[in-house]
Amino acid sequence: MSYFLDKRRQKLGRILDRRRLKNKDFTLFSNDCWGAEVYKHLGLPFNTPFIGLMLSAPCYLKLLSKPQYYLAQPLAFQAQSLYQNINELQERWAHRFPIALLGGDVEIQFLHYHSEEEARAKWTRRVQRINWDNIFIKFDGSKDYATPELVKTFDALPMPRLTLLSEPQADISSAVVVPRYTIDGMQQFERVLPHFDLVGWLNGGSIYATTGVQVYNKLLFPVIG
Repeated sequence: MSYFLDKRRQKLGRILDRRRLKNKDFTLFSNDCWGAEVYKHLGLPFNTPFIGLMLSAPCYLKLLSKPQYYLAQPLAFQAQSLYQNINELQERWAHRFPIALLGGDVEIQFLHYHSEEEARAKWTRRVQRINWDNIFIKFDGSKDYATPELVKTFDALPMPRLTLLSEPQADISSAVVVPRYTIDGMQQFERVLPHFDLVGWLNGGSIYATTGVQVYNKLLFPVIG
């Protein structure tokens, strides 16, 4: 019974969040599937190419150092990954997923695509939707070769940013520690949603929830499962 009540509370929370959101034409860069969940939660089109894919931390930070340069480069598909763990993942994944380089040294793993043609078509279309005047960036700093140094580099970037961590790291202004941390980006979205102010952040405010928003989140966004 509580499962169905929790799902109803989440549905109500999504409706209210969509009404609270004023900034509807933003682009979110994310190193995994977490970003897609933001757009779904808010009922918005994917105005970002970072959907259904992942980047290992070193490549993601390299892309963020020159985003307009890298996102203007064509995808160059590769048979093998630069990362051994990705090659191992490829062998046990439900299907072989495309892997591509941007600018010769930033690798993207298109986990949820079944062909190079599909990956290229959707990536190219969504790159054209980027609103370069309204960029938000999110980084999971506790997986995929992330290091404390890369977290610090991300935290110093000039765009509005959010860092998700499995445990605290000192002097990171954009950090949110995720209870019941998971490496799954979709599950991670549900687990962190009660613990920061997503809509307030996208509306130009802080990631940190006020007392009122904390109560709102606790009531409307219970973590299921």
